[in-house]
Amino acid sequence: MTGSVNILRCYSPRELQERIDWSYFFFAWGLRGESSEADTLRKEAERLLPRFQAEGVVARAVYSLRPAWSEGDDVVLPAYQGQPEVRLCFLRQQHLREDSPCLCLSDFIAPHDAVAAPLSAQYLGLFSTAAASPEEFPHDVTSTFHRADACPCCNPAMRVLGRGRLEKSVADDDAYSRMMRQTVLDRLAEAAAEMLHEELLGSFGTEPVGTEVRPAVGYPSMPDQSLIFDIAKALSIDSIGVRLTENGMMIPHAATCGLVFAHPAARYFDVGFVCPEQIADYASRRQRSIGSLQRFLVSRKRC
Repeated sequence: MTGSVNILRCYSPRELQERIDWSYFFFAWGLRGESSEADTLRKEAERLLPRFQAEGVVARAVYSLRPAWSEGDDVVLPAYQGQPEVRLCFLRQQHLREDSPCLCLSDFIAPHDAVAAPLSAQYLGLFSTAAASPEEFPHDVTSTFHRADACPCCNPAMRVLGRGRLEKSVADDDAYSRMMRQTVLDRLAEAAAEMLHEELLGSFGTEPVGTEVRPAVGYPSMPDQSLIFDIAKALSIDSIGVRLTENGMMIPHAATCGLVFAHPAARYFDVGFVCPEQIADYASRRQRSIGSLQRFLVSRKRC
């Protein structure tokens, strides 16, 4: 197996339709998947796909497969084919568990001096995807921003727009249409990640056996959203037209970025509580101030 740098793909809505996971679409709208409202909403969303196809909407994707090794709770990506060395620092579960050890994503990458480590444990996959019409991929990130007031994930009040549609005003209908478009684009970006994952597994030389994981930035196993800046150093996300704001927001909004681990023991997990002592150690490894990191950490309960 050899590392691949910046493999680009472009998928159409028609190609991705069968890979859309509608459960997260329903979650964004605050609906249960088995309800009649959810069924109606899905049918309306599916009617958007041919329109997206005609508009030229695409999901762009990039991935890189890099040699890697672990050092404690960090993963080192050495300089490779013109790409700089990057150190990715992760958080480890701190609560005691009787049924399994406290996990960290670095556990799924072999140390540099490991003997007879699986080949898949000596490489790390990096990916990013984004879905938008060609003109919506930004060239100047400062001119585009995420409207939290118009996002159902950030503003729960927007979720009610999927219900009682006949009673809404024209202004509400415009908001409903915008949010329908955005949530379907979000699903296309995730579907592109699924297609990319399948191809990346082939690069690992493994067969999908249910142990490969694809955590995105902000997932429970990678709750520090500022890691997106470190991943971007090792993966040219600008090659697919994605930009980052100073706060780590991806533009266009229907975008995702993360890692792929193919270690036989790899699985999803929740870091859980992040104690002050761990944050201090983590900030030292990241060479960042504690305050600069805390604003990027997904909200966690105190120990």
